[in-house]
Amino acid sequence: MKTINYVSYTIALVFISTASYAQINFGLRNGVAATTFAPKGNLPDNNNVTFAYTAGAFLDLPVSKSLFVQPEINYVRKGRSMETTELNTSIETDYTIHYLQIPVLLQYRENEMQNKHGYIFYVNAGPYAAFALEDQTKPVLASIPAESRKTDWGATLGIGIQTPICGKNIRFDLRYDMGLSEIASQPDDYRTKALSLTVGIAL
Repeated sequence: MKTINYVSYTIALVFISTASYAQINFGLRNGVAATTFAPKGNLPDNNNVTFAYTAGAFLDLPVSKSLFVQPEINYVRKGRSMETTELNTSIETDYTIHYLQIPVLLQYRENEMQNKHGYIFYVNAGPYAAFALEDQTKPVLASIPAESRKTDWGATLGIGIQTPICGKNIRFDLRYDMGLSEIASQPDDYRTKALSLTVGIAL
């Protein structure tokens, strides 16, 4: 846990210091995420959804006029609500995992819109690594086996818009995260899924 905290603090400092260079923007984002666990390849399975707060920081690293690399560090809680069979209990239980998620996204922007209307539409996609910080059940049951706390590798797809509001560049992001790693201590080959809506500011 101390190692993960040290890594997160180090990445945050790198974000802030790097953002001081020209043409590189540093930003903050926060919002809500609807998450669940679903069997591998079963995209329509959106049962037992949980809702959680998510927040993070990002950098814009320009590759060209319209293409950017956007590394981020985010906190998100992913889980499955009203669960019984997966936790071998007759009590409906919320099972969640708290993640420190680090995506590296490739972002394409439609800059012509900024010239005409003052806003930028963009799409982004890329891989992420999510480090499990803590497992949690509500109501509290027997402790979750330690092997369930593992790294989740996955992919992120999203769209967004940036628009000036009161002199600040405000971003609205809609994203879908698809986990590619099996969640341990589950009777099925479950993967994480998350749909998030966030509001951010580019500084």
